[in-house]
Amino acid sequence: MAFVGDTLDRHASPGGGGIAVACGGNRLSWQDLLETTSRVEDALGQLEAPGARIGISTRQPYEAIRLVLAVARSGRVAVVAEPAQAGFPEADLRAALSVRFWSLTALDAVLKARGAGAADTGAVRPEPPRPNASDPFYIGLTSGSTGRPKAFQRSHGSWLTSFAACEDAFGLTPADRVAVPGSLSHSLHLFGALHALHMGARLDLSAGFRPRGILKTMRAAGTTVLYATPTQLDLLLRAARAGGLTFPDVRRVLLSGAKWHGSGDTAVDVFPAARFHEFYGTSETSFIATRAADDPPASVGRPFPGVAIDIRNDAGRSLAPGEPGLIHVSSAMLFDGYVLGGDPDTRREGGWLSVGDQGFVDDAGRLHLLGRRSRMLVCAGVNVFAEEIEAALLRHDRVAACAVFGRPDPLRGQRIVAAIRTKDGSVSPDVLRRHCQAFLDPIKVPRAFHLVEDWPLTAGGKADLVTLARRIERLEDVT
Repeated sequence: MAFVGDTLDRHASPGGGGIAVACGGNRLSWQDLLETTSRVEDALGQLEAPGARIGISTRQPYEAIRLVLAVARSGRVAVVAEPAQAGFPEADLRAALSVRFWSLTALDAVLKARGAGAADTGAVRPEPPRPNASDPFYIGLTSGSTGRPKAFQRSHGSWLTSFAACEDAFGLTPADRVAVPGSLSHSLHLFGALHALHMGARLDLSAGFRPRGILKTMRAAGTTVLYATPTQLDLLLRAARAGGLTFPDVRRVLLSGAKWHGSGDTAVDVFPAARFHEFYGTSETSFIATRAADDPPASVGRPFPGVAIDIRNDAGRSLAPGEPGLIHVSSAMLFDGYVLGGDPDTRREGGWLSVGDQGFVDDAGRLHLLGRRSRMLVCAGVNVFAEEIEAALLRHDRVAACAVFGRPDPLRGQRIVAAIRTKDGSVSPDVLRRHCQAFLDPIKVPRAFHLVEDWPLTAGGKADLVTLARRIERLEDVT
């Protein structure tokens, strides 16, 4: 039977002494990785029932990835998160999900106290029962960018299918050396890490996002594949340009989490041999669409292999090409459901799933993403997607990041305002207003622009919209 982690024994077979995982100054060979995970599996077999939810902190990614792998192989479910970052107090999380947090040190200590010891006693133990593809193995926590806490559950089979689709679409191989510099509490980065180990590729993790340190690691490791959000990529490109660095070994840069509006010329200068693959997906769906180099910039690309897309109106009727509506997805990569919290925009209808994203498919079959229904603003009776305004602002060469919000307005219903982080110093509101007028209808042009240089990010590397909204509220109250 297939399960996440089932290829580890093969990769650690005689001759598998190469580096499997590296983080900072720590290194693990494939044989060492198998030994560690086997020890954790033995401990979990004595301490936790099959299917139990095991909490794993991501503060130390070098430890976390080993725990996740062992939990998956043992038939338990890994709850991978930094609870505070996801908006869940740890005590509430323990109670709501019946989860117990473990570390490698704690597991060894409990076994020693029981007299078993951390090391193998030499006794030959039977092969433990293994999970089925339909069994859950991972629960991720997210507050999203809108601040509503939720916990989603994924099965072994859904991610194994995603692994295969990723290899086919992007041409990844066991010979790759994969850098995953983001927090493992974000499903994009955890996926990239587990997929690298599934293939038998070297994995390089980072304890904290420090661009210069990450670039140093990539140079030393000879990284060939980089997973990143657009914000993370922009920060890495800026650091690389400042240091005059190029990375000719990198052949794939995989981007997700938001649309990338950075400079292609700069990216090619830093990664001259790389193909850049932007893909659209969510924690609930895995891959939905991927954009080719010749696809229009406004599109997120064509459906991923094995994915069907249908655009429907609120009554559930399928819409013709060009008509905007709710994006529905069908594939073997969908999540099991929410086990805590939820999202009112998420709908499941038979084998189809919508997470509340609005868009349309053009005549060539390319998907265009308009925005999330929960971020739709209503200004003077007109529906406005915040993402459309953000995309226009990011076309200005001085804007590094932005976020758009609606503020109460007695005349218009909502007054559109924007938070801006610039690339180098300030830019006047009048300049930004004239820029927006060139790309947007007058009703969509923000009425106010607030410069925010200390730009908050979520653990997954996205703009922290909740924190930004609070800052904008305070700034608006002052002005």
